[in-house]
Amino acid sequence: MAVTRETARAWIARHRPLAGKLLFEIVIVFIGVTAAFAMEGIRRDREDVRYRESMIAALLPTLTNVIEHNERMAREMTAKLGAFDRDIAAGKHPALPVYREGGGRGGERPPTRAWDGIVSTGAAKALSPELFFELSLFYTRQESVGERYIRYNDFTESRVLALGADPAPLYDAAGRLKPEFAAHIDRLRDIMAVNDSLTAQAVALRGKLQAFLKQ
Repeated sequence: MAVTRETARAWIARHRPLAGKLLFEIVIVFIGVTAAFAMEGIRRDREDVRYRESMIAALLPTLTNVIEHNERMAREMTAKLGAFDRDIAAGKHPALPVYREGGGRGGERPPTRAWDGIVSTGAAKALSPELFFELSLFYTRQESVGERYIRYNDFTESRVLALGADPAPLYDAAGRLKPEFAAHIDRLRDIMAVNDSLTAQAVALRGKLQAFLKQ
């Protein structure tokens, strides 16, 4: 049977209430799904913010750890170098001042933390570009000090400690410290100077992070 215009209009008229109801339900479902996605997005954004803040906050104890370690290291180095310099000034031939991480009981370098891990999580994106750069520079320098300490400690173990308790082999016939051992003392002084600089930088960065987390 052919469908005439009148037949089509009659069919539409009969089903218009149902079509309107279906359209209304579709709109309601669409709005509900859209709202659910929006709420889920807001929830995830909030979780991301909390996660990033917690990761950034985790840097604070890391910096405190560095500060405390470096201060202990500076006290020990200063005492040993001071005693050595006084003995040299008095014409004595003392043993070399030696610094070893953990007292030689483990730990081959000053402590460093996983800044790369913080970056890889994306948490560092919450930082300002200036603060991100300062932290990156700090942890790079901290890692560099660790490498310098390893070279210092390798010489300590292979050339200094291997001599035993008698300091006589450290000096030449004229009673002067041999060049390689004098250079070893200079390495220790350099490490101490960089160590002090990093301590000051860590204190400043800790204050900036605390201010950032209070924003």
